[in-house]
Amino acid sequence: MASNSISSFRWYLKKTARSGMCLATLPSKRLLLSNKQSNYSPVRVLTYHRFGDINRDPFCVGIKDFQAQMDWIARQNLAVSLTDIESFLAGKKDLPRNAVLITIDDGFRSVYLNALPILKEYSIPAVAFITTSNIDGGNAHSYTQNSETPEPYLTWKEVEALAEAGIAIGSHAMTHRSLGKISLDEASQEAVMSRESIEKNLGINVTAFAYPFGTFCDFNNSTTLILHQSGYKLGFTSQHGAVVQKLDPLTLPRIKVEGGEPMWMFRLLVSGGLDEWRLIDRMLWRLQQSP
Repeated sequence: MASNSISSFRWYLKKTARSGMCLATLPSKRLLLSNKQSNYSPVRVLTYHRFGDINRDPFCVGIKDFQAQMDWIARQNLAVSLTDIESFLAGKKDLPRNAVLITIDDGFRSVYLNALPILKEYSIPAVAFITTSNIDGGNAHSYTQNSETPEPYLTWKEVEALAEAGIAIGSHAMTHRSLGKISLDEASQEAVMSRESIEKNLGINVTAFAYPFGTFCDFNNSTTLILHQSGYKLGFTSQHGAVVQKLDPLTLPRIKVEGGEPMWMFRLLVSGGLDEWRLIDRMLWRLQQSP
């Protein structure tokens, strides 16, 4: 299996930038929270990918770290479900201030082996977005040619076990290609065929889609229309920010949770410490582009 570890310089540079932004936004967040007249009630969708103990891999969150995070969320009573988000965006339900939805992209096996027991222990709902062609040992469309995946993908039996445990299953496309960089017909196939595959294998209704890569160039008005026509109610990007009721439900922002970060930073992240990272997403989107 390939390693996704990055250089020490790049690792510490990004960690300094992320922690610095969290600390810089702290005064404004405290002021907002102290304003009892404020109607601002943001929800944040947290993005995870893999779970394990790998050195300098931002996409892999340590198991003990994930447990500490879920323990804190459970004690704060902040966890909400995909259905809660749908109702919130439709104006049918109020959610706790700084409520969070846990989402996990790609469909790697550590979701089943390492994350599921912790989610069950704390009764925290979550969404697993899977790339259907990779399930049951499919090839790794989501990686550059001739590279190896960092860990095995889920099997359909494991995906079924996730669903039976209360984890919502969403689509991460059929072959993990950028919908914004392929033809509209191909993008439609990615959206429709992945949903149909999940529904056929699990016998459930799929309503949510997470854009592969999710950078500024991976979605647009045309892809939003495709998701709508394909029967999805919610679409999630990788653009940072809070979810509020005025947003388009098919281009929702999320907050990436990275490995190797302390608990104080996670608490700030949940309260909005990385919301302004969306400025980085906008300015440096060419560096974030998918292959």
